[in-house]
Amino acid sequence: MRRFASALVVLLLGLGGASCGDDTATPGPPGPPTTSGPTPMDESTTTTEAVIAEDASDDLLGRWLIQAYQDREGRFSDVTIRGAVPELTFTADGSLVFHTGCNRGDTTYRTTGVHDGVNGQALTIAPGVTEEAYCDFGLGEQNIALPAAWLQVTGFVLDGTTLELRTADGTVVLSAERA
Repeated sequence: MRRFASALVVLLLGLGGASCGDDTATPGPPGPPTTSGPTPMDESTTTTEAVIAEDASDDLLGRWLIQAYQDREGRFSDVTIRGAVPELTFTADGSLVFHTGCNRGDTTYRTTGVHDGVNGQALTIAPGVTEEAYCDFGLGEQNIALPAAWLQVTGFVLDGTTLELRTADGTVVLSAERA
């Protein structure tokens, strides 16, 4: 039985090496040239199908100052309430710490290297736990609207120091600048 298990391991290791793109394998007929980088969608791919591209998850890490967000009525609002700047902090362990301008909280997030052609890289933000302090002067609306906005997020796009969180239809629900 031990010999069988050893032979099986050797066989699996040998097959694994051959299937991992080993360039020393016997050459076949010449094919089209290969390129590195994102794979473009062909005519048979719809915009809802995923394309694997460069993973931008590491670029998401860190502190982001929220500049504008979609409120509960669907309007895109600048953050100008009494100088209270809401923020998001993405950490490498999948934690997301946030400040709405009034209350603080935390949740988790998940990213993948999957792009859908509309929203950038896939991103999911879970419902979180937040403080429940009274928020006045418009901060109450912002305190409710920000988590409502990021719970709709299915993807993110990074452009330099700007982060956009988007819904499945490509609508930007939150815009932030790197702190």
